[in-house]
Amino acid sequence: MNNGMTRRPGLTVPDSLASASRDLNELFDRLFDAPLRVSGSQAWFAPTSVWEDDGHFTVEMDLPGIAPDDLDVTVDDGKLTVTAKRADAEDRKYLHQERRFGELTRSITLPESVDPESIEAEYAHGVLRVTLTKRPEVQPRKIDIKVG
Repeated sequence: MNNGMTRRPGLTVPDSLASASRDLNELFDRLFDAPLRVSGSQAWFAPTSVWEDDGHFTVEMDLPGIAPDDLDVTVDDGKLTVTAKRADAEDRKYLHQERRFGELTRSITLPESVDPESIEAEYAHGVLRVTLTKRPEVQPRKIDIKVG
């Protein structure tokens, strides 16, 4: 019997609150997935970390099972774009399948402080690391103090 309440173990939540919570969760999912552009018949996700230190930005992306030839990193119009392709063996009859295949494209808008000519990418052990050097004029520098 539904009296406008959703029952969960140890908790009774009004349906309107439960619905609002679902709507909020969907909104956050869409918000955080918005910059992620994924194409292919079976979309997949590559966990990514981005951090900054004094002279660089660094992007690390988990791409296990990707052959280096199936990985592409480009910079164009202020965006770093990573494209990866993971192919499935076509003759498999799966009993259980959680892995995703197809093409993934992820774009990250770069700050203007990045020097696009200095970008380096390294791929090892299924992790792509892209190092983006900041332009010299925006990097911190130590000022010598004259004693007089």
